[in-house]
Amino acid sequence: MSKYKILLVTRPNHDLTVRYLSAWGQKVIAEAKKKGIKVLELKDKRANKQELESMIKKHNPALIFLNGHGDKNSVAGQDDKNLVSLGDKNEEILSGSITYALACQSAKSLGVQATKDNFSAYIGYQEDFIFYLDQTKATRPLEDEVAKLFFEPSNQVVISLLKGNTASDANLNSRKFFARNIQKLLSSEASSESGQYIKYLWWNMKNQVCLGNGDYKF
Repeated sequence: MSKYKILLVTRPNHDLTVRYLSAWGQKVIAEAKKKGIKVLELKDKRANKQELESMIKKHNPALIFLNGHGDKNSVAGQDDKNLVSLGDKNEEILSGSITYALACQSAKSLGVQATKDNFSAYIGYQEDFIFYLDQTKATRPLEDEVAKLFFEPSNQVVISLLKGNTASDANLNSRKFFARNIQKLLSSEASSESGQYIKYLWWNMKNQVCLGNGDYKF
């Protein structure tokens, strides 16, 4: 079955980390809507396995953006309950789609299994995705200039796909954005705290990979 030009986004919202992921995910959603692309959101309690499977079966989205905690075998939704998991053997729901998982470690095993038929692409992280934040902005994540260093590059994956880039190029564009932020912090204008940010910007860039069919486009 051919996929429809629909973006499906999961946005759990039960702890500080996923609240930041959810908030910055709004930027991607806004970009998609500006382009007239249909967006399906599974937000808060709707970010669960049953809703995800139902939405994919019903709407057949070509692009899936998963936000949440993860490990090598799974990506979680609300309250850290699995959305897609090798243990649940439901990774086949991602078949034929481009998936971007902003979640720790899921490219290590889940992404490999989800793309083994080469009819899918999976962009994610082989190790933990790490970001810093400004605690004074914890209730206003989109005003957090520290978090912006990490989330603007990660958002470039989906934004690049929305612009018609291949999965492989979208991954590359995102990695280049991480590199630009590193260069910015290495400049003389950067603060003395920038060293710790540079380390983890590089870490995220290094561990972000594109699996499966990198020639796929949204």
